[in-house]
Amino acid sequence: MLMISEKLKDSEDSKMSSPFTKEEVRILKKICENPIFKTKKTFHVNKNTPLQELRSLICEKHEITLEQFLSSRKDASSVKARIDFVKQAVKIKNTDTTKIAKVMNKDKQNVSYYLRKYKNAKTY
Repeated sequence: MLMISEKLKDSEDSKMSSPFTKEEVRILKKICENPIFKTKKTFHVNKNTPLQELRSLICEKHEITLEQFLSSRKDASSVKARIDFVKQAVKIKNTDTTKIAKVMNKDKQNVSYYLRKYKNAKTY
């Protein structure tokens, strides 16, 4: 089996024919459909974005509802979304923990806990 670069080099010689067989194209398409190669949802936030809008964007990104985000549940997706929200709020908006806690419907200690989890994860 020829390497992809060799096949592409060969295709430059014969512009009319495809460098890959139909079977190879089918395999490459299956590889591209793999969720590993799908890009994650991105969102754009600036300093003027309100925290409530940032919270909604984070919920969409993590595919959870606002009720799940605000609840006291500790499932992995909710916790990851909360950590991401705290990270973005501090990093982009430079917001203090009391304002973040108010938007998250949590107390200040929870926000500090999520912030520590983010900083610890960053060091490893």
